[in-house]
Amino acid sequence: MFSLHELLFLLGAGIALIVLERLLPLHPGQKIFRPGWRIDLMHVFLTGMVIRLGMVLALVVASVLAISVVPEPVREAIRAQPDWLEFVELLVLSDLCFYVAHRLCHAVPALWRFHAVHHSSEHLDWLATFRVHPIDQIFNSTLIALPALVLGFSPLPLLIYALIYRVHSPMLHSNVRISLGALGWLVTTPRFHHWHHADQIEAHDHNFGGQLTIFDRLFGTHYVPGERSLPVRYGTGGAIAQRYLSHLLQPFGLKSESNSTEPVELVSQPVLPSPISPGESRPSP
Repeated sequence: MFSLHELLFLLGAGIALIVLERLLPLHPGQKIFRPGWRIDLMHVFLTGMVIRLGMVLALVVASVLAISVVPEPVREAIRAQPDWLEFVELLVLSDLCFYVAHRLCHAVPALWRFHAVHHSSEHLDWLATFRVHPIDQIFNSTLIALPALVLGFSPLPLLIYALIYRVHSPMLHSNVRISLGALGWLVTTPRFHHWHHADQIEAHDHNFGGQLTIFDRLFGTHYVPGERSLPVRYGTGGAIAQRYLSHLLQPFGLKSESNSTEPVELVSQPVLPSPISPGESRPSP
C-alpha cells in the first residue's frame, strides 16, 4: 500500500502538472479526462503495489550481490566525496543505466512485449507515466538502481536524486510546453520524450535518456525535429488492447476474458542496426 506522504506527494504533483497542462499545453485542447485515464489510474494503484513488492525483492537480492562485488574501501572512498560530486556521479551513472535498459527494451523482442504496454498510451499526459507492466518496470528500475546499490552513495545524494526522478518522470510525459533554454541541450524535456512515444517511423528508437540527453547525443539516438515540432500520433498502432487486464496479460500472449477479440500479437518496433548486449561497451527500458 502507499503511505500517506506518498499519496500526498502524488496528489500534489498531479494537481501541479494538471494546472500546467491547462496553462502551457503542448497539445492544446487535450482534455484532463482523455481516453484511457481510468486505465492509467488503475495502473497507479494496482500495478504500483505489484511493482513495490517486486522491487523490494529485486533490490534486496541486488544489494547482497553488490556488497560481495565492490570492496568496502571503494564504497567508503565514494562516500568521502562532497555530496554535490556524489550527486553528479549518481545522476550520470544512473542515467547511463537508464539509457542501456531502455534501449534494450526496444531492441530485444521479449523485453519489448512488456515495454510496449507503456507505449500504448495514445494521449500523453502526467498520468500516462504510470501505464507500465510490472515486469518491465521492475527490470528497468533494478538496472537504474545498480550504481546506487553497487557503489554505496551517501543518503543525501540518493534522496535528492530520488526526489528529482519522481518529479521529472511525470513531467516528461506531461502535456506541458516547457522550454529550458540552453539547459535543454543537457536535460530532457516533455517535447524530447514525446518524440520517443511517437507512433511515427522516423521517431522509432530515439530519445532513450531519462533525465539527460548526453547519451542519446553521444550514441546517435537523439531526435527532436525542430523547435516547435510535435508528434501527430502516439501509441502502438492498436497492438495493445486498451483494457487494464490486457495490459497485464497480453505480453504473455494471453487474452483478457472481457474481450475475446483482443489482438494478442505485438508489433515490434524496428530494431537498431547494431544493438548491444549489456556486456558491450556501446549501449544498444
